[in-house]
Amino acid sequence: MRKSLAIFTAFVLIFSAFGLRAQAAEFEDLVESHRFYEEMQFLKNERVIAGYPDGTFRPDEEVTRAAAAIMIGRVLQLNGEQRGTTFSDVGASQAASGYIASAVERGIINGFPDGTYRPDEPVTRGQMAIFLSRAFELEQAVDVPFSDVSPNMEAYEHIQRILAENITQGYPNNTYRPELPVTRAQFSAFLARALDDRFKEELTVSYSRDASKVYHYTTEEGETIFRHTGEKFEGHWDMWEMYINGNQEDVILEHEDAGGYYIGFPYSEYYAAIQYPAEVGRTWDGSFPGGENQHTITSTTETITTPAGTFTDVLAVESEGNRVEYYAPNVGLVKVTVDGKDVMTLTKLENQ
Repeated sequence: MRKSLAIFTAFVLIFSAFGLRAQAAEFEDLVESHRFYEEMQFLKNERVIAGYPDGTFRPDEEVTRAAAAIMIGRVLQLNGEQRGTTFSDVGASQAASGYIASAVERGIINGFPDGTYRPDEPVTRGQMAIFLSRAFELEQAVDVPFSDVSPNMEAYEHIQRILAENITQGYPNNTYRPELPVTRAQFSAFLARALDDRFKEELTVSYSRDASKVYHYTTEEGETIFRHTGEKFEGHWDMWEMYINGNQEDVILEHEDAGGYYIGFPYSEYYAAIQYPAEVGRTWDGSFPGGENQHTITSTTETITTPAGTFTDVLAVESEGNRVEYYAPNVGLVKVTVDGKDVMTLTKLENQ
């Protein structure tokens, strides 16, 4: 994700919204064993975040909706002058009133059906997804794999976007927990990932092709070769040239993120070849838009031997027509069978 210097500079001022002071010393309640220690230290070192006057950071304290409004307002350089708002619980004396009014006018944040804003309530994970999505103008979206997130939720498309940017992967039990309040430590993690790709959620296992390799397959059409172009399509799709018997036939697009592994074509449709988390029994519609082709993960522990080598912990994905695709961790597609017969087999891997 590209970010301008102006956006990052604006974020340096964010945490003055919490009424804190800059502090050079280490925080007495911040330990290296904390899951988000590096993210919090990063923001502190960049003067994005500061501690409290008593020398604490309070990583588990919740972030309020008023503070979030000030944060978003300063990032977007909205008018923060205190004034009356349309909310019954936010008067002109409220420190965040100007930013709340401006953010609402811009459609960045919303109040509640009863006419309140509830400035002192904590920001939820769903609301934070909305804030980050809109603040950084995220557009790319992926399918949501979480069991507790549905399309009728206000935050749905925004969760899709921060998932696409690897800002979150959710929880190990396949939930996102959109109603859970966001703590200062968690906010630091979200913000650090949005500002710096080094902190983004990394996939523990990748099933996409390695861009540094050239893939040789034997197929029903003959020798098929996939070679990465070294370029990205629309900023995030890996571009692979496909050659059949020495002739270039097409350009294939591939993209992998926390939501899954996707295949497509330039200026055309794409589909989910694998949906994450990759677990046995996981089922999804893996067809191009408008089609119906159910995919199911039937195994994650296959051992597959091809002329290119022996691959273990291989993922097997079954689809219609008794087609099974086999993906090796950190290698990608190694074999395809139909009715048990090999129709595509990896024969050689070589460096670009």
